[in-house]
Amino acid sequence: MRTIQRARLTSVGLGTLRPSGADDGGVAGVVARLGAVQSQELHSSAWGVAQRLATPPTLAEVQAALADGSVLRTHILRPTWHYVVPEDLAPLMTASAPKIRRAMLSAERPRGFDHSLLPRRHAVLADALAHGPLTRKEIGVVLAEAEGAPLDNWHLGQVMMHAELDLLVASGPMRGKQATYRLLPGQKTWDEDEARIHLARAYVRGHGPCRADDVAWWGCLTKTAARAAMADAGLTRHELAGLTLWTDGDLPEPAPQGTVRLLSVYDEFFCHDFKGWPGLTRDTMPSRWLYMGLVALDGMIAGGWSRVLKTNSVEITVELTEEPSRELWAAIEAEAARYGAFCGLEPTLTRGSVGKGTIG
Repeated sequence: MRTIQRARLTSVGLGTLRPSGADDGGVAGVVARLGAVQSQELHSSAWGVAQRLATPPTLAEVQAALADGSVLRTHILRPTWHYVVPEDLAPLMTASAPKIRRAMLSAERPRGFDHSLLPRRHAVLADALAHGPLTRKEIGVVLAEAEGAPLDNWHLGQVMMHAELDLLVASGPMRGKQATYRLLPGQKTWDEDEARIHLARAYVRGHGPCRADDVAWWGCLTKTAARAAMADAGLTRHELAGLTLWTDGDLPEPAPQGTVRLLSVYDEFFCHDFKGWPGLTRDTMPSRWLYMGLVALDGMIAGGWSRVLKTNSVEITVELTEEPSRELWAAIEAEAARYGAFCGLEPTLTRGSVGKGTIG
């Protein structure tokens, strides 16, 4: 299993790292390679992108890619916030939106959400955003003026979610600590079957070797639809460790033995359906680690980590499943140094129990 996991480290961009700005396209290139990157935690997800380059860009550089539109942030796939490049947005949304809409109905029906008002509300939204990006609060004011009464937060959130699913809006540049929405240009229309094939190829390219069930989980597809897309996507099948796995060609070269990474929260490396995978840690993983970053050694879960940002430093706490060797601790120190450079802060590294509240 370690060999498979080391191969997956390579495919997700965490094996041998390439310099920032190389022919991989920098920040946008990392996102394009992965298909989409889960990003509800802004700081942590930016690190998840940056750490895949040998010289991590700073947080400001990742935010610049969001500001110039070379990377977008929107609700897509399961759905939750994801980074995605513009050329992948329409097919990924076309593939995943039908199931998302059906799931939304279960909350909308009992609350009386009126879908017939969406065209008018979206027209108001498009007119307002034509003058430039707006925060959600500002959008709420515009809609309230148009309707003569404010929308509560839940209804406003649903209106914006439908606008994202309709490919009307996505993220704009940050305004201080406030996210904004921007108006999207017209998008190519995709056939749903073609879109699902595109999604399958995108996931396998950036996550393989993987199973069809992982594609279904990642892309909010039924298992039947995922298997059909995989069959039509021109992928390569492998039988390894009792698993049927897929790649977009030969198996990736495994990452060097001893590869250690301090992964971002919800990092794409572990964005798959864990059911059916052999255990990825020697001991039972504490549930609190689910809300922290994970320490990966050769693609296996070796611990959890959290951080606290100070004015001039970042305090990093690491909790491991077993006593680290000198080599493992040295590798963790190197990762902590890279994270400090990304933050622009001096890192301090200690061992201890990781806690909640330090993941954003």
